[in-house]
Amino acid sequence: MNLWIPAATLFIALHTPAWAEDQTSEPAKDTYTLAMDIYASAQDNEVKPSLVVEAPVQAAPPMIEAPKLSREDNAALHLSILRDEVDHMTQVGFFGSLFSENEELQQALMQDIELFLAIYSDLPITSEAMLLKGQMLAKQNHPEAAVVAWLQTMYEFPKSDASLKARRSILDTIKSDWDDEADAIKAIIKHVPSKDIASRLRSLINQLYPINDQDVVQALTLLQLDFLKRFSDDPHADEVQILLAHNMGAESAESGIFGFRKLLTLYPESSYRAEAMLAIADLQRLRLKAYQKAADNYKVLIAQYPEHKLAKLAYENLALTQAEHLKAYPEAIATNQKIVELYPEDKVSLKALQNIAKLQRSKTDEPEQAIATLRKLATMFHGFEAPEALHDAIKIAEKKLKNEKLAFEIRQQLVKDYPQSDEAPKALFDMAEYAEQSGDAAQAKALYTKLINQYPSEKSLVRKARERI
Repeated sequence: MNLWIPAATLFIALHTPAWAEDQTSEPAKDTYTLAMDIYASAQDNEVKPSLVVEAPVQAAPPMIEAPKLSREDNAALHLSILRDEVDHMTQVGFFGSLFSENEELQQALMQDIELFLAIYSDLPITSEAMLLKGQMLAKQNHPEAAVVAWLQTMYEFPKSDASLKARRSILDTIKSDWDDEADAIKAIIKHVPSKDIASRLRSLINQLYPINDQDVVQALTLLQLDFLKRFSDDPHADEVQILLAHNMGAESAESGIFGFRKLLTLYPESSYRAEAMLAIADLQRLRLKAYQKAADNYKVLIAQYPEHKLAKLAYENLALTQAEHLKAYPEAIATNQKIVELYPEDKVSLKALQNIAKLQRSKTDEPEQAIATLRKLATMFHGFEAPEALHDAIKIAEKKLKNEKLAFEIRQQLVKDYPQSDEAPKALFDMAEYAEQSGDAAQAKALYTKLINQYPSEKSLVRKARERI
């Protein structure tokens, strides 16, 4: 009598984990039981060997082929062993990354979960694997990354049981120590759009992007990379690429520039090309101190997209680079003048005029042009900056040019256009004093009288005016 057991059953029996032998009343099947069920259902119904078979000693037992499992069965077995390992994984302590005894196993499990997600991304069971990924990250003390994984579960499989579990896990996680981020996360889980998967994930990425938390940004970067790997042909993939490049730039200027250049190369029709160009130039200027390269790239943006809303910022940053870093003052003046020409009613022109006057006065030694620029500012803009500009122009005329007549004309402009300004009473008194010193007593008396009548609250000036009269 020979004892013969089917090969598949013998393999499973010999490799049964110790914990599987103690399962008696657990409602969910463990890996061993699940494997037995799957293998049993996969056996050929016509092949039913007995547990004990009589056969001649000389005869070899019949060869029974191992059952062929379906892709779905393989996925179920794969997930079950992952779930068993994660369930038995203990919570990592505060210093887990340094002293955890099962660090290698944790790494292996995370790699295998990612492998599962890549192999079975089209199967509904993937929702459970993604939920499991969040649980594993939570046990590794990466709550932000866990929340992002659970959010992906909700947005990728909104109607699954795993989505409900993910939602509960998110709410439990953000109960404490999440501050402003908690409100943002609650808003994200409140409504999952009913669109295709790619659109839902893009929506999630856009909602996560404003959250200013380094750990969330790192998890979001991985989500963006996963999207681009799976949905490279999506018509809005460039939207994900530009956000990914911004995230990369926050970590490393060089990486960010690479990400933006990738957008310019792979998406020639993208509406984000101007944004990528501006970002490259800004990273070169602010982080790499490559000022000439930055200036050149601002010029490329201006040349290629002169009507784009970001062209204005490119002009502004170009002028700043030329003035402060390249010391190319005439070029900086020309760039600022172009700003005034293109955006005459925008506040950016006010700043440009102020910069022009500053450069003309202190860098290119052009006091007459500085006065003209300041007077132009006072005619184009009528806020508190205007009388201040005229006051500066008066000082240049008096101290730099020694031109009292020009100073008188500027004061006339100030008093006429900005009579309610703080500078107006003093300007009027100085005008009267100039007329008196020039021998025009009638004009001097008229101006002193105007000061007394128009600014009676200016006690000191009024008293002096009465004395002069």
